[in-house]
Amino acid sequence: MTKEKAAQAAMDDFDLSELDTADESYMTVLSNGKETSWVWTFAGPGHPKAIEQSNRFGRERLHRERMQEQAQVNGKKWKPPEETPDEVKARNINVVIERLLDWSPVKMNGEPYPFSTENARKLLADPRKGALLIQALEFLGDENAFMPRSEKA
Repeated sequence: MTKEKAAQAAMDDFDLSELDTADESYMTVLSNGKETSWVWTFAGPGHPKAIEQSNRFGRERLHRERMQEQAQVNGKKWKPPEETPDEVKARNINVVIERLLDWSPVKMNGEPYPFSTENARKLLADPRKGALLIQALEFLGDENAFMPRSEKA
């Protein structure tokens, strides 16, 4: 096969849009290791909410680097601010909530528990439901979670 034919074959077989991540992805909530019927919808990397979060992370990193550099220039040792366990948990909850778009209908104590930022924050802050926060963080950290599913022929 000539170089030109190989290049044409590669172009015919591959489209750059195949690299795009999904704008939304769905996490089926687990309970005691088993799938439930409850599904959470998260913003994918290209979604405006995810871009906003990424920009915030970038600004925070740049601020921290400026503070470190300023301490070096002034001949001081830079010491990062200490966080309490509650502050770390609140930060992790915010990471999830900033990307959470919706969830399927669910009940709590027999009553409908609709999606809202406040309801999500309450659930994720509840120490009895710690596995839910961990599951959501792991889902958001999984690079394959937002890869489009291949179409079956």
